[in-house]
Amino acid sequence: MSRGRGIKIFNNLAEILDYAQCREQKFVIQKYIENPMIILNRKYDIRQWVLVTGWNTMSVWFYNDCYVRFGATDYDVTRLHSRYSHLTNNCVTKNCEEGEIEGNMWDLEEYTLHLKEKYGEDMFERKIQPMMKRIVVWSLECVQEGMVNRRRSCELLGYDFMVDEECNPWLIEVNLSPAMDYSTVLVWDR
Repeated sequence: MSRGRGIKIFNNLAEILDYAQCREQKFVIQKYIENPMIILNRKYDIRQWVLVTGWNTMSVWFYNDCYVRFGATDYDVTRLHSRYSHLTNNCVTKNCEEGEIEGNMWDLEEYTLHLKEKYGEDMFERKIQPMMKRIVVWSLECVQEGMVNRRRSCELLGYDFMVDEECNPWLIEVNLSPAMDYSTVLVWDR
């Protein structure tokens, strides 16, 4: 699914099995990150744009100007059914009146400034971004053999990462047809 549709959060295996056994469809089950980095009491993720221009000899372009998307309400792990607390997709958060962070987004400059204040150094440049780049390459290598290399074509991908308390990025998903419509001023300015 896309745009936050179909996402369910459960806290035990019995609930997952009960939900899945009642439906005739396929599921992606993902373990929740137990120690996400929280900023201003909000869960967040990073949207990273990647352009693939070749598969036979892999050619990957990593857009340096990513942005951070926040949940619209304070993060509370006990409120599992609060979409505004757990989901950061703009299609979800834009419908919440409670957002204190403008557009529920930060640009990279604001994010790195926050990290410098918190850790005393630019943890994005030193640790987070280099690891994100490695994860992008690893994920593309996993599908490289199955991709058809078409001349004069490319793939634009939207990678979503979360970051844990130790500044380790975790791949949440790769969007094959990422929404590129106007959603906030921050996105429009990119």
